[in-house]
Amino acid sequence: MVSEKEKMHTTAEEQEKSSRSLYDMIDSLGEYFFSVLISMLVSVRNAVTGLFERNSDRLESIWNALKAWFARLGKKLASPFVRYHKATKLGFSEVGRVRREKGFFPASLAFIRLIGRSLFGKRGLAYSIFNYALPVICTVLLFNIVTYANSMTYALKLSVNGDFVGYVNSETVFTEAERIVQQRINYMGSTTETVTFDASYQLEAVDYSSTLTKYQLADKLLTSMGADIEYAYGMYIGTGFYGALVDKTPIEETLESLLDAYRTGSPNEKVAFEATITYEPGLYLAESIVDPEDIIRNITAKKSVATYYTAVQGDSPRKILSKLGLTMDEMARLNPGFSDDSMIYVGDKFLVTQEEPVLAVTVTRTEIYNESTPYETEYYNDNTRYQGSTVVMTDGEYGTDRITAEVSYINGVEIRRKVLNRVTVEEPVTKLVAIGTKAAPPNASISDVEVGKMLWPVGGPDGGEISEMPYGYGGYYNHKGVDIAARYGTPIYAAESGKVILAQWYYGYGKCIMIQHDNGIVTVYGHCSYLHVSVGDRVTQGQCIADVGSTGQSSGNHLHFEVRINGVCMHPLNYLPWHKRAWYCKEY
Repeated sequence: MVSEKEKMHTTAEEQEKSSRSLYDMIDSLGEYFFSVLISMLVSVRNAVTGLFERNSDRLESIWNALKAWFARLGKKLASPFVRYHKATKLGFSEVGRVRREKGFFPASLAFIRLIGRSLFGKRGLAYSIFNYALPVICTVLLFNIVTYANSMTYALKLSVNGDFVGYVNSETVFTEAERIVQQRINYMGSTTETVTFDASYQLEAVDYSSTLTKYQLADKLLTSMGADIEYAYGMYIGTGFYGALVDKTPIEETLESLLDAYRTGSPNEKVAFEATITYEPGLYLAESIVDPEDIIRNITAKKSVATYYTAVQGDSPRKILSKLGLTMDEMARLNPGFSDDSMIYVGDKFLVTQEEPVLAVTVTRTEIYNESTPYETEYYNDNTRYQGSTVVMTDGEYGTDRITAEVSYINGVEIRRKVLNRVTVEEPVTKLVAIGTKAAPPNASISDVEVGKMLWPVGGPDGGEISEMPYGYGGYYNHKGVDIAARYGTPIYAAESGKVILAQWYYGYGKCIMIQHDNGIVTVYGHCSYLHVSVGDRVTQGQCIADVGSTGQSSGNHLHFEVRINGVCMHPLNYLPWHKRAWYCKEY
């Protein structure tokens, strides 16, 4: 018979063997997980390769293979959990046996050893999980490193006069900051000397939020000067620094009152200063702080602008005074020796002083007005009239357009006009002209054109006004036509249809156009700002051929208009409809 001692020895060997078996089972689970992963990758590769190798006739076989592969994959994925379950169950059975045979305390120790080996053994669950978690942890760590690297940027480490100041994106930031500092310490009227900053740079990687703006750097540079500084609002008009203000309210109220003087309450009216006015908050030298009243006196003052009038042919002292709107005493103060007896020569310059506000104000309003529109001219052959003659059978009549325009003024002077809408109120009436085709007898004259039938050559809302007559009819010496004053850029129309024989700069006429008409008459259009036609062009009556200007020997925007027959200048008003005269234009 087997003794009790031998039985106990046998039982201890079995327990030891069982413990080693459990340990080996748990220890191999991590290795098994790795082999499962490799098997999965190989299976995926084999499945994909097989999918592309099989043709369309074997789709069913592919489907069966896929189902079998998924079944094997599911079994492999589940098998580690099954084995862990079995090993855990076997371990708990062993703990239970120890508790029955040796008591609670040995069983507790066995349970702790079981948990330790299962979780933290060489091939325990924690060890296996860590093997799988490590690649994920490394991936996450790499992602964080890349993200952090992307959040970094290279910047210049700036040192000024040997002291570290901060980081900037480029040297331009320092240049702009230095300019701002110089502005702040050298405002208009300041006697502070220019400060020099010696800058040095070193490239370093920093966080985006570590770099300074030009304004932040300007504050730091001012602080580094060791002078008394205060927080204030720097006032800039355009690019000029007018001083720093602790309280900008009085200035804003004054500026608003200046704008109110130009406001009329018209719909869509825009009133603003031509120059940009800004207030830049920041640090400023204490001596740059100015009294708002000083700035108010500067911006509400008026400045004198020197302008000159150039004499033209036919000018006299009284005529110049009439043009300029000055009295004799005012003109004499500006130009000593000027009097009624002064000899005036073409090209003489006379000083004219004008006052303008320091701050120019731009006013833009929406204006609605009527504008005449030119009519068309139709020609037809008439065999009852001699060749070379034309007779107006039906007078043309201007149409009327209702214009909605955005007009801008600076200090009350118009600077631009933008048409927003144009509505026809009244259609123009076409002019009918008969052209003679009958053979003319010998020595027949072609001057039987009906006077007063030419088209008024200047457009615009009112067609301008006659400002100068021809010589012999109230105009100055050798003035061969009439001057029609109108705004710069007003359209100029062909008075009659014909062929352009000149379109260029023409001596004192400046930019000039000459048109040879079908009846032999030539019309001349001088001092234009822009020419819309060229030599050789055929133009019709009422066609826009140029714009009003003041080129050549001219003292203001106007059209110089002439009518020539066989080279002889005729009185243009004998061929044009009646039109209004300027108050100073005399005819005799």
